[in-house]
Amino acid sequence: MKVFAQNRTAAFDKRAVIKCAVAVALLVAASKVSFAIGPVPLTMQTFAVAVVGAWLGTRQGVAAVIAYLALGFAGLPVFATPLCGPAALMGPTAGYLVSFPMAAAISGLLAERGWTGKRVFASFISQYAANIFIVAFGALWLSASIGVEKAVLVGFVPFVIGALLKAILGTAVLYAKELSSRQ
Repeated sequence: MKVFAQNRTAAFDKRAVIKCAVAVALLVAASKVSFAIGPVPLTMQTFAVAVVGAWLGTRQGVAAVIAYLALGFAGLPVFATPLCGPAALMGPTAGYLVSFPMAAAISGLLAERGWTGKRVFASFISQYAANIFIVAFGALWLSASIGVEKAVLVGFVPFVIGALLKAILGTAVLYAKELSSRQ
């Protein structure tokens, strides 16, 4: 009976729930920082997904991203584009959304292996890998509707520099978090 009680309390960790809620709020806020540059908007969502994964780790990071996506697929206007509900899975940007949990898993898994915080270069690689994964997967999805060449030109190339800048910002945020947690 004691084991059951221990597992039960671990499943309802208040801190984990609060962190997940904060992560979802960060993802929603990041989606609202959006610039239309073609069929795919430039947003801060990829930055938030990568940081959330590294901050919360693989399991909680993926759970937070899935919770965010569930809000949008349920019809709440949490995405960068006006599409929400099932329509969000049919639009040209659906591949970017679908890739979010996998990208959070990438940055979370690498963070759990020490690729975050004070290891600045490793943290940058982790953040860039998560960001570029989203861009590549989204462009691949987009290619089904507009062709590979056009998808690369409008859904990948314009976002490579943005992914680099977001990775730098994500690395700085995670480094600052590491410094503040030492005090």
